Amino acid sequence: MKHPRFTPFLVGSIVTCVLASSAWAQMSVDKVAAVDKTLQAVKARYNKMPANKQQLLDGTANAVHFADVWHSMGMRMADPSFKAHQGPVVPVPGGAIIPVSATGAAKDLTYSSMAGFTQSETSTARCGNNVVVGFNDSGSVFETPYYFNGIGGQGFSGFAYSNDGGATFTDGGPIDPGPGLGNFLAGDPGLNCGDVNTFYYTQIFDYSDASFNPYAAVAINKSTNGGKTFGPPTAAVSKSGFYHSLDKPWSTIDPSNHQNIYVSYTDFDFSGTSVTCGFNFRTAIEFVYSNDGGTTWSAPVVAIEVCGNGAVQGSQMAVSSNGTLYISWVNLGTNFPLGPRTIQVSSYSGGTLSPAVTVDQTQPGGDSYYLQGLFRDFLDMAMTIDHSGTISDGTLYISWADGRDKIVPDPVAIQGYYAYDDIFLRTSFDGGQTWGFSARKVNSDIQPRFASGHDHWQSGLAVDNTGALGICWYDRRNDSENFAVQRYCAKSTDYGNTFPNVNTGLSAFAPTHGGDEFINSIYMGDYDQPSSDFLNINSGFFSSFQTQGVRGNPDVVGYRF
Repeated sequence: MKHPRFTPFLVGSIVTCVLASSAWAQMSVDKVAAVDKTLQAVKARYNKMPANKQQLLDGTANAVHFADVWHSMGMRMADPSFKAHQGPVVPVPGGAIIPVSATGAAKDLTYSSMAGFTQSETSTARCGNNVVVGFNDSGSVFETPYYFNGIGGQGFSGFAYSNDGGATFTDGGPIDPGPGLGNFLAGDPGLNCGDVNTFYYTQIFDYSDASFNPYAAVAINKSTNGGKTFGPPTAAVSKSGFYHSLDKPWSTIDPSNHQNIYVSYTDFDFSGTSVTCGFNFRTAIEFVYSNDGGTTWSAPVVAIEVCGNGAVQGSQMAVSSNGTLYISWVNLGTNFPLGPRTIQVSSYSGGTLSPAVTVDQTQPGGDSYYLQGLFRDFLDMAMTIDHSGTISDGTLYISWADGRDKIVPDPVAIQGYYAYDDIFLRTSFDGGQTWGFSARKVNSDIQPRFASGHDHWQSGLAVDNTGALGICWYDRRNDSENFAVQRYCAKSTDYGNTFPNVNTGLSAFAPTHGGDEFINSIYMGDYDQPSSDFLNINSGFFSSFQTQGVRGNPDVVGYRF
């Protein structure tokens, strides 16, 4: 049996030796000014939102924070003394656990000790032996001018690719932000593939037109060479940046027709033009689709919309072997960040959206917004579907973090108590109509009866060509004080009934955050999406996720099981 192992890769740990180039590039004053206009428009609409809506933002919250940094420091990058280049990369052997310090400082601290060294929040796609991982990358702020000759927009995301099933990776650099000087790719990556050559990268996209009118969008960048390079972004959906903020995108491909691509997102809408909400603030889960491989896109389809204090966020999608789309989200009620939350799901087929079905009511973990260590984690739900072609084909799975089994009074917590998260799972065998009698707990440890407990959070799911379910999550079970973070995974071969837990062997790290000037100080990644082979050629799973080592430098590693 092959032993699960780590693969070091990405911007902090890269397995391919690449010599630092002697080529240089510099930002122009015009580019810095144009990006500043775009980012200030992002901040302006953020300031129009109620405080409880601002708290709901995912990648946009990073863009808002970065807007202030760029406004005060961006022109320094137009100074002739600043010359963008590719940071040096130290070669390391593949297929072993590699500490971040092996290459982290050499790569991440090329430009600054204060910013540009964070890689986190991953999404993975695999087709055949080609694996591509996307991630948020504050270092792309510095490297974008080098990779794109100082022209075009600015990026906040990167990628790495593998041609050997995830055994070794090559850093691909930042994602192409396109020719528009004011273009800003804000991250929240989603990776998908349709064949061994064709990969898609979706993320938040902010830009302005020739008259500096702002637009809020979701971008899709396409690769036709197995994920080695990506073309410029096109907008899958775009709305006025004066009245809309599009956040938390997700994407998926139809296994029955690889030309069918779906992109979902949350629309924070204060346009006052909604038929349902009138002049009240509107929050909606919407999606768009393309039937021609991303060339053209449909008008938005509304999965759910709520008005005023109502809140929905965190959509995910999966498509069955027969082409039915399933879209899920978290309904956060009307008293966010307090109160119970509900996971809901709808299906979409033949142009018809089904009524929403409740999967479960959840108990928010931590103090309902923060986990111990004061980093946010309020959206914690994952969904996948079995399209293996086996007897289990069509089975839907949804997992989430839930604090229902261990609640301890805490006078400092937002909700007056701290709820220690476990990972729960529900399964549907009838197209999402019913979800079983009760949720199953995935993590095998038991919360202690007395004193504090242990957090388990941010699960990700995938199903392989045998119908096996793979799931990974962050885990604190081995620290009696509930600080040190490790990574656990499990593989279920019985429809999610049992989950033999495996400690991946990653060295425990403290939840360090707020150390990178480019990053929102309460951010430590909001999801990590594992993958199986979309083409059903290979069995098993590849999971990418953040590690920080002993130095608190956020990098990304991979685990095959």
